[in-house]
Amino acid sequence: MPSPWLSFGLSALAVAGATAFAAVRGLAAYRSAKRLVRETAETVSGLERSAADIETRVAGGAARSDELARALARLRTSRAQLGVLLGALAEVRDSLGRVTAFVPRK
Repeated sequence: MPSPWLSFGLSALAVAGATAFAAVRGLAAYRSAKRLVRETAETVSGLERSAADIETRVAGGAARSDELARALARLRTSRAQLGVLLGALAEVRDSLGRVTAFVPRK
């Protein structure tokens, strides 16, 4: 008949093994959680830097948008002036064409 001390020893060994197993798994989980927090913090700080960079670019884009609007207004004015000048040049060519039609060419 087995001794009660043998049963007690095997039980103690099983409890010690289970405790060691739980401790190893718990330590691994703790390290994984710690690494996850660190990597998440790095990712969030990278996103914050990217957001700040985008904000700076958007602000610069708004300033350039105003500059572009002014340039487009100048372009419209210049094109209107060009249209008037081309119309005047066409009238002058028509007038000269009528006059030079009677001039003999060599």
